[in-house]
Amino acid sequence: MRKSIAIAAIIAAASTGLIIGCQEKVAPNEAAAPAAMPAAAPAATASPTLLKPVAGISDIMAIEVDPSADALWESVGTVVTRSGTKNNHPTTDKQWDELRVHAVVLIEAANLLLMDGRRVAGEGVQKIEDQGTPGNLSAQQSQKVIDENRSSFASFATALRTVGEQMLKAIDAKNPNDLMEAGAALDEVCESCHLKFWYPGQKIPRFPDEAPEIR
Repeated sequence: MRKSIAIAAIIAAASTGLIIGCQEKVAPNEAAAPAAMPAAAPAATASPTLLKPVAGISDIMAIEVDPSADALWESVGTVVTRSGTKNNHPTTDKQWDELRVHAVVLIEAANLLLMDGRRVAGEGVQKIEDQGTPGNLSAQQSQKVIDENRSSFASFATALRTVGEQMLKAIDAKNPNDLMEAGAALDEVCESCHLKFWYPGQKIPRFPDEAPEIR
């Protein structure tokens, strides 16, 4: 029994000596070294865009915006004749589906108009539609106005897209009244934009056959 106690005392003394020795190796009040900070990730670099505008604004208007807008406007309306009043609107799923295509084209055409680098006339094009009509700007004049009022032009293109989305929503709901209201808003957006960037000097004729482009 005494032998066991003696052995235990020796082990305890040895352990105490090890602890004291370790403590003596650390300087008093010495702070532990801070953990190394992870290396900062390299800044992301913007990749060059893969988009390349080729068609001019006038091309997009003539090929996408105008045909789609006309189809949407003509799809609903009220016709008054001697025999009475007739409300025109799509009645079949096929007719609604066709209108949906026009609304989607209109929306995406607005996105194309917003692309950086898009010019009024495509490369090599010198004259745009209705150029030379009294009150209408040339391609160069229109481009100058857009360059000087880029934020305003972008606002009109964004408004065109928003109205297109409203028309798409009305079409998906098969709601002629909402489609007609959106059509009125579309007309206002288009005419306001054209008066600023396309034909600011236009004079409204007294009768349709007096319009300068018809003469």
